[in-house]
Amino acid sequence: MFFFIISNGAIVLCFIPFLFLGWKKMRKIHTYWVLGIYWFLNGVDNLLEIYFSRSGESHVIRQLSFYYSLVEAPLVLLVFALARQGRERKGLLLILLLFMAGESILLHWSGNNFVTLILGSGLMIILLCSMIGLWQYLKKMEHTRFENSMVFVYASLLFSYGSMLIIYIFAHLHHNANANDSDSFLLYYLSLLLSAAITSAGLWSYGIRKSRQSSYSPSTGYSSSSS
Repeated sequence: MFFFIISNGAIVLCFIPFLFLGWKKMRKIHTYWVLGIYWFLNGVDNLLEIYFSRSGESHVIRQLSFYYSLVEAPLVLLVFALARQGRERKGLLLILLLFMAGESILLHWSGNNFVTLILGSGLMIILLCSMIGLWQYLKKMEHTRFENSMVFVYASLLFSYGSMLIIYIFAHLHHNANANDSDSFLLYYLSLLLSAAITSAGLWSYGIRKSRQSSYSPSTGYSSSSS
């Protein structure tokens, strides 16, 4: 029962960031569009996994989940890039292109043999970028509303992918055939629920604060560079 509540609550919360795009002021920001799409696809992937993976279309569900796992890291990297300016944005876009090129080459040459390497590499890059984003936020004394909302995003992704790293280590490096996977699934959905909730709180705070202070420029957080 507890697992049912956590897993379903996590899936519902995954769709909230996408629903925030219905807020006119948030639709102007490209960063939030990509972030909303990322969480929407995350919600769809988990919804299909829980409710349809045991049906006759389980093979199709697994294929869709596989394709999502390949675009997950690039989507997050694109969020990070759009939230930056100047050289930092160009550097992140270069990392994104190199990562996608590496994915394509490994999949073309060896099929699914290097999927674990690809997913693990993407996970580590996201963790590193999240920590850098938090560190740069803490170094500044003053912040825009966009930066204040993005710190929620960095924190949520750091928590979510940090939990996934723990699951990754135990699943692929210390696998025990007799171990109960229910704890891993519970940890995954609990981290997903908290991550989606933290992200939603950040987006909500951006919209609320922006609407209450009309003197704030409507050109999106980092002026034109974040839109």
